[in-house]
Amino acid sequence: MWLERLGSTGFRNLAGDPILFAEGVNLIVGDNGHGKTNLLEAVTVLGNLRSFRAAGVRAWLRHGDRALRVEGVVHSATSSLRLRQVLDLGPPLRRDLSLDGVASSVPEYLAACPVFAMSSSDRELVTGPPQERRGYLDRLAFLLDTTTWDELRTWRRVLHQRNAALSRRVGAAELAAWGTRLAAASARVVCRRREAVERLGPVLAGLLARLLPKQGPEVAISYRTEPWADPADGYEVLVHEYEKRYTETTERDRELGFTGEGPHRHDLRLRADGRGARDALSAGQAKSVASALRLAALELVERSRRERLPVVVDDVDAELDRAALERLLDVLGTERQIFLSSAHTDMVRLVVPAGRRFEMREGVCRRMPAGAIE
Repeated sequence: MWLERLGSTGFRNLAGDPILFAEGVNLIVGDNGHGKTNLLEAVTVLGNLRSFRAAGVRAWLRHGDRALRVEGVVHSATSSLRLRQVLDLGPPLRRDLSLDGVASSVPEYLAACPVFAMSSSDRELVTGPPQERRGYLDRLAFLLDTTTWDELRTWRRVLHQRNAALSRRVGAAELAAWGTRLAAASARVVCRRREAVERLGPVLAGLLARLLPKQGPEVAISYRTEPWADPADGYEVLVHEYEKRYTETTERDRELGFTGEGPHRHDLRLRADGRGARDALSAGQAKSVASALRLAALELVERSRRERLPVVVDDVDAELDRAALERLLDVLGTERQIFLSSAHTDMVRLVVPAGRRFEMREGVCRRMPAGAIE
């Protein structure tokens, strides 16, 4: 699957003129501050409804605007599809999604053309808070099986309702009923995440062998739950264990005013040579491990869908020496659509010999002459 055409209005500083991309490598160059990252962000938002940047949706709008539009045409081996989204700040804030002109639900839209984005903030997957890794696992689980969307939504809703019941200090019977529902919802999420981690492990190991130097650390992943819960026990046992635990911790949770245990406290544990990855890895190694995590998810989803998917790499040469950059581009290969941005054309010229080149200047994206990268 590849993105042929991107159009936008009101998205950051982008001029909004339609841009035609190539199936292979698309290199966006230009000085810092002219909109390279904004363009790659628009590509990512088109497919994922979210950015690889930390800022919220309001930051996407051009200064002074109250609405934006992003749309594009994507192609697969057998068909084409037009994606369109309109964000209006309102109030109330509203987002309208459509596929080929027909209104779309969020999960249907998200499954249409997932974009895998890599950026300097990826190191947060390794060194950042657990919610970054939980979000990573939940997105992977959804893209591997879209029914995960409803399971995650049910779990979040029931968790919120139990927390509200705790705050209201409802009676024991009502609280026990919420505990029963939450136990079932939590067990499903744990099973989904565990399956994702099990599938991720071997693929990640292979990618780390290609991305890290031979003398690099041995990295292992696992899914960390509560000490008393073993995801390997299966769904029915987990339901029983969570229901029992929610009953035992009722008074503690009443004092806290929220549910103290469950999938909202879990983590994707990363170990390097037997130590916590945060402490054991250098900045460059953490970046490579984060890249491997992104690429492992990409490979799993591509296998599941039996098609290649677009990949965005913002500031491709940032924090990477030439050898590391060459290893990354070797893994990305030439069989999928790739969007690369860089402010350092000298470095990129050495490792990206050809591709469709664009120059960003004050929000305007201009296609450069065909042929080798100058």
